[in-house]
Amino acid sequence: MDIGNLTKKVDLNEGEWIDDIPDMEGVRFKVRSTNFKPYKVATAGLARRSGKKLRTDAGIVDFSVISGKALAEHILLDWEGPTENGKPLKYDAKRALAILTADDSFGIGDAFRRAVEWAGDQVAERIRETATEAAGN
Repeated sequence: MDIGNLTKKVDLNEGEWIDDIPDMEGVRFKVRSTNFKPYKVATAGLARRSGKKLRTDAGIVDFSVISGKALAEHILLDWEGPTENGKPLKYDAKRALAILTADDSFGIGDAFRRAVEWAGDQVAERIRETATEAAGN
């Protein structure tokens, strides 16, 4: 193993554009890796609390809906391709949060959560492959 890159840092803040997202034809996301530390911290806290019943005044909360907040805050940076009433929808962090935390009857929120997480996993895999190459393994 070559340790020449031991102190080299990988910047997870920038994000990457990911295309060809399953079940999201014509949509691409700019996302960070799902290994982004603030995301890992946020989701670890959710996982600890999910053992307890996540309750609000409205009742029990779906864990996947709550995790959408972490995806909106830490993973999704931009998008191209989503539309609203047939018109292109410009990325807006507040709109992304609303979509990623939606518990809607049509499953739009769930589809976006799955797609953003999948895209973030793709970035994580690319970084892992780069790290493996840099280590000389």
